[in-house]
Amino acid sequence: MHFEFADSEVAQCVWEQGQLQLRFSAAQLIDTASQERVWAPLLLTAEHVEPWDSLEALSCMGRLRQGVVLHASQRLQRLPAPCELLGVVTLELEFEQGGVLRMRCEGLALHPLQTRPVGAYQC
Repeated sequence: MHFEFADSEVAQCVWEQGQLQLRFSAAQLIDTASQERVWAPLLLTAEHVEPWDSLEALSCMGRLRQGVVLHASQRLQRLPAPCELLGVVTLELEFEQGGVLRMRCEGLALHPLQTRPVGAYQC
């Protein structure tokens, strides 16, 4: 499975003592075998965070328009799920409501919160 930032939904943002956690209520995942798009809850954790702008939890929630990770000289718009990136990571997330999160951290982890994704969420 690969996690794709675009169209994923952030339900909670917690930033405490240099650690940022984003809980996705509906993270868009792409099955690498079938290329089918599915959805699942997911947790993104960044360690030793240095925000570029003032970081307000309320501005880091809702649907993502796009996102990019810079790590080891690579520009990534998809990440394997689960994954752990070690070393310096730069993350930029653009939300549908217009908010942008830009930060640098030392280590980023991405873990699904359930084992079985679903085909779609109904609102």
